[in-house]
Amino acid sequence: MTPVPKPVRRVWEEWKRAVDPLRTANAVIRRNLRLNASYARGQLLDIGCGSKPYQDLFTVARYTGVDLPGTFQGAQDVYASGLALPFCSSVFDTVLSTEVLEHVPEPSQLLGEAYRVLRPGGYLLLTTPQTWGLHHVPYDYYRYTPFGLRYLAEKNGFKVIRIYPTTGFWVTFTQRLCDVIFYTDGVPNFPRLIGEVIKLPLAAIQLSGVALEAVWGRRGDTLDNVLIAQRPEA
Repeated sequence: MTPVPKPVRRVWEEWKRAVDPLRTANAVIRRNLRLNASYARGQLLDIGCGSKPYQDLFTVARYTGVDLPGTFQGAQDVYASGLALPFCSSVFDTVLSTEVLEHVPEPSQLLGEAYRVLRPGGYLLLTTPQTWGLHHVPYDYYRYTPFGLRYLAEKNGFKVIRIYPTTGFWVTFTQRLCDVIFYTDGVPNFPRLIGEVIKLPLAAIQLSGVALEAVWGRRGDTLDNVLIAQRPEA
């Protein structure tokens, strides 16, 4: 088979990014992690690291990814559950967890483990959905308001620095609309060629949500919430 020329591959990759039906959802998480990257330092533990899609955002001494066996094979440094981390106490300076807490049956236990492995003064950076459809079924247990996140964090000893929404109503509405149109349980509803054509108006819908939110402001429902918390100094 003749290799696809690099310029064609680049154009195809740019097209995929531009018309991704989940473009907004992914972009707002990445943007907010970048905005808070200054909290990350030293030894960083990524709980539920997946393919480590945000590793490039952080300048740390060492980035350690933990996930369950069978999940994004090859990306993890350690196979383990966030409910029973195989590390000594007070060994990490930063704990990161993105879009994981909703898949954990005992979320308070995971936050307790995050607190345990953090050094005093270390930071937790966490994102989790408030408004999203079922995904990774049947391992999808919860959705979190800022009040619930604060309760869980403080219950486990954290000092909450900030909790805030990633989006407002318009971005939430348009992204959810595109997700519902294009996906059913994470599987495209359309044959590949038709699906690529459908993606173009969906991209326009998402952009309209961003534009409306720029005018309307970040009010109403949100796709996700960001939690930044600290293990207090001893």
